[in-house]
Amino acid sequence: MEKIEAETQWLRYTVLPKILRNGRLVENYSDSKVESFHVGDIDIDVIGHSEAFMLTFCYRTTINFEYDGEKFQRKMVVKKTPAMPPDMYASVQFGPLFANEINFYTEILPEIQKLADGKFAAPKYYYSELNENSAVVILENFAEQGWRVTKDQVGLSLRHAMIAVNYLGRFHAFTYAMKHKSPEKFAQLASSLKESRYATDNIHADWKVSLRASINRAAKAVATYQPQIDEQFVKKFGFLVSKYTQYGRQRVAPREPLATLCHGDYLRNNVAYRYDDKEEPQEIMMFDYQTLRISSPMVDLAVFLAVSIYAEVRDPHFEAIFSEYTLALHNSYRERTKEEVPDFLSRGELLKEYVRFLPYSVSITSFFLMTLVEPLGISPEEMFALQQTDEEITERAMVQGGEVVDKEIAHQVKEMLELSQATGVSIDDGIDVDKLAKE
Repeated sequence: MEKIEAETQWLRYTVLPKILRNGRLVENYSDSKVESFHVGDIDIDVIGHSEAFMLTFCYRTTINFEYDGEKFQRKMVVKKTPAMPPDMYASVQFGPLFANEINFYTEILPEIQKLADGKFAAPKYYYSELNENSAVVILENFAEQGWRVTKDQVGLSLRHAMIAVNYLGRFHAFTYAMKHKSPEKFAQLASSLKESRYATDNIHADWKVSLRASINRAAKAVATYQPQIDEQFVKKFGFLVSKYTQYGRQRVAPREPLATLCHGDYLRNNVAYRYDDKEEPQEIMMFDYQTLRISSPMVDLAVFLAVSIYAEVRDPHFEAIFSEYTLALHNSYRERTKEEVPDFLSRGELLKEYVRFLPYSVSITSFFLMTLVEPLGISPEEMFALQQTDEEITERAMVQGGEVVDKEIAHQVKEMLELSQATGVSIDDGIDVDKLAKE
């Protein structure tokens, strides 16, 4: 209750007057009428771990206020960094993460809206702060517009998948069109993005232990559930992803001509759907742009299919899912540029690129899926404050999520091998392996 009261006072006396003055709270703001602003009831509903995995402290708030003799209500979502030591704040890279999200809403989104004729769905931006060891972003509560995150944290249906990849193809088409039609503007926006995952070689000690355990778990899962897979292939995968920062930095680095604006963390946690009366998804909107980056579009497609869709949907329907993405990309690119799709965006070239990103996406599955299947059930503050031995971290990472996680990891390694063989693309293609070995 103390924390809720503190947030209420912070909103009432510090933040809401600032949002009023920036012109985003009411449409008819005037300095001459500022004295007419009075904040009434403020309700706060903390978004818990049962809804989504988050490293931030998030809550919904309903705010009632008066301005210029009229009564108003606004519903917002507040996202803040949790209380933590400065070294932990830096290791999570919260500064770059929030800088990217603020940059998206203030600089990048207006450009995308121009290309999309104002039809690109995104929450309204109200306010942000980026301090030395803390950050805040306040957005519209998109539930008021009929959007909601899926009830399932993983294992989405084929219908959910098809809508998600169609939207993703159109989003990438917008960014390619921007790059093609306004190269100087695209370069300017790209240069303002911060590396939010691989900027530093320093990984928090607990995460290092969990990473090592996830690689060992993957190898054990493959040996148990996909024993026909050659051990050397599994070792090659393990070697690549064991160099977490160095491999990740190389893999997501912008490479022409494919480099474009990517979400960077396109998965169930960061998208919302609109549903019809029969609870069938109709539309999708992405949010949480903290990991925005210039990279290959396959960083988004590979991560979504690995982390949000189970093999029972992804594997038998892969051709249809991949075709849905490429068709949406191609059609939207033609529409926005009035030109034919370049060869480097052909289905064949994109499939090869998808294979290059599979070790990257499978490693995220190995490290993160267990938390989605079996959440720890604690707040971000409690998670960052956990004091565990290396043995305790390893033991949990090897079993959390159980057989469901083991079978999924093993099947993803199988799919990676089969697609690598089918396309003739090695999983370390484009990676300086010798450099990795030295680092």
